[in-house]
Amino acid sequence: MPRTRRRFPNAEIEANLTPMIDVSFLLIVFFVLVSRLSDAEQAPLTLPAVREGVATRAGDQARIVVNVLPGDAGAIAGYAIGPRVFPASADGVAALAEQLADGYRRNPRLAVHLRADRGARYEWVEPAMRAVSTAARLAGGGALPRLDLVVQPDGRGEADDAR
Repeated sequence: MPRTRRRFPNAEIEANLTPMIDVSFLLIVFFVLVSRLSDAEQAPLTLPAVREGVATRAGDQARIVVNVLPGDAGAIAGYAIGPRVFPASADGVAALAEQLADGYRRNPRLAVHLRADRGARYEWVEPAMRAVSTAARLAGGGALPRLDLVVQPDGRGEADDAR
């Protein structure tokens, strides 16, 4: 039996364009949507005018300055608000807290600036910090304690570290 070769017709290669068309339409939809979003961001608006600012400069805010008075060998002589000096004892810290509470009752947004000598140890500064939060609690009325540690630049122009 002779073997005959069958010839298959040449197969033509065709590209399936359906996925490419789908991707093209998705890209067109994407760019149309993105262009509309960018147009919305650039819409002309008439913004309201501001009559007076909300922010205050540091010199304009209501504040009380508490000084930690230096003593001998890292100890302190007491705490001072203006000319009034409070002793460095539990009763003195309580009186300091009551004085600060009076300030918070007058102005709940009062800022307390705490100044201490470079040689003062933290164990003497911490009671004054605690007195600020105690004073806000004693004052009530939604007073929030705000404590700023004041540092002085030294002779080289660098600020001291608040520790």
